Amino acid sequence: MLRVRWTKEYLFPIQHKELLFQLVKREIQQKFQGSWLGLGWALLTPIAMLVVYTFVFRTVLKAKWPGNEAATNAEFALQLFSGLLVFTLFAEVVGRAPTLVSEQPNMVKKVIFPLSILPWVSIGASAFFALISLLVLVIASFIAKGYVTEHVLALPVIAICFIPILLGLGWLLSSLGVYLRDLGHVVGLILTPLMFLSPIFYPITALPEFVQGLMVFNPLALIIESVRNVILQEQWPDFMALLMYFMFSCFIALTGAACFHKTRKGFADVL
Repeated sequence: MLRVRWTKEYLFPIQHKELLFQLVKREIQQKFQGSWLGLGWALLTPIAMLVVYTFVFRTVLKAKWPGNEAATNAEFALQLFSGLLVFTLFAEVVGRAPTLVSEQPNMVKKVIFPLSILPWVSIGASAFFALISLLVLVIASFIAKGYVTEHVLALPVIAICFIPILLGLGWLLSSLGVYLRDLGHVVGLILTPLMFLSPIFYPITALPEFVQGLMVFNPLALIIESVRNVILQEQWPDFMALLMYFMFSCFIALTGAACFHKTRKGFADVL
């Protein structure tokens, strides 16, 4: 178990806030470095996704949203996009985690560099683009319905519940990825079926009852449904379920931090 001082360093890296800000900024800038449109791609990409998925599922596949077959193209697209938004954030952070440390050998060999902030950097950059997508979702919802309710104020609560599990998986997978180089491929194989096993292309209520019960083990299910509730359904999320999720999320964060702290001494030797 981590000592209190190490826990504070991992979970609340306030002492490294300036370094963290600069690394996140660099990560964002590098993604579009040299491109003509620059950060404009961060806005254009989610809009393009929204249009493409709507065309494919509604026009080509003639799909209907379970439980709301009369939904318009715009409503269907927003339901789909809200689920993809959460999954994309999760996939970007978790998919990159196994190589997060191994691709930074120079930083590993610098004793003074706080390696524990690397998952924070990854989440910060991915969250920036997710925030833009979320803004597109809220604006599109406003255009489609003509209003946005006060329920969107619950979005920060949902984010607070989601971040610890991303951090925990980031620390856990990045530390194990140094020693197990095949871990990245394994994670990639898991993410693909996870996308279809998550309520992205359908609501949880469309599943058989016994399968709905198993969704409690899906780390994305509650978050996706909560985002849909507050933006599209004008409902408050299940705060009790979110509290339980937050407790589990914090447990994953502490476990991942403990694993990272325990194994970090051998990083330099392996790399």
